[in-house]
Amino acid sequence: MSPSRVYTRLVTQLLGVLHRRNQRKRIVDLEGLQVQICPHVFNPLTARTTKFFIEHMRIQSDTRVLEIGTGTGAIAAAAGKRTSPVIATDINPYAVECAQETMRLNGLTNRVTVLLGDLFSPVQSKTFDVILFNPPYFELPARSWIEKAWSAGPNCELIARFLSEARLVLEKKGNIQILFSSAAPLRKLLVLIRKARFSFQVIAKGRVLGFVETAYLFQLF
Repeated sequence: MSPSRVYTRLVTQLLGVLHRRNQRKRIVDLEGLQVQICPHVFNPLTARTTKFFIEHMRIQSDTRVLEIGTGTGAIAAAAGKRTSPVIATDINPYAVECAQETMRLNGLTNRVTVLLGDLFSPVQSKTFDVILFNPPYFELPARSWIEKAWSAGPNCELIARFLSEARLVLEKKGNIQILFSSAAPLRKLLVLIRKARFSFQVIAKGRVLGFVETAYLFQLF
């Protein structure tokens, strides 16, 4: 077992333990937002990637924004504070209910719409200026709703599918903002990005997850 696989195994086991210890439904503050925490939905306070994403994402007013895999809705809510309309999707029905409550708590129900569905399936008839994705990136199968928050499939199939489908709803001059960490198989992911014929740049870099990992916020265009 390579060191990267050992690290992946340890981190995902830790995430599972932390989630099981934080099943209680409650409201937390994140970057000035009231965020609903729910069972079966990834807690954005467990790691710093959500906070990092919100701090560094580039959203201008009057842009149409789509967030994929919204979870608690924290990133979509932060985008909704800056622009409208925002649509957020998630395959996890518990996450959709949780994110809808986050929008209600922040007075954003008229600016952010949360839809149930796999990746782009709920928005196939729409186009967007910006697509946001804080994806799972560990090369593991997902055995539960919560594991879908960090498991992208044994060969990162979820990321590959996201990249292949994104252009169908992305405006010609639009961009994708997607976060990976140093724990992800970055070489493989960059190959997938190039295979999907996207150019890219890193727009933010910083330490996350107890300052052990480095987060990279990529902009694809």
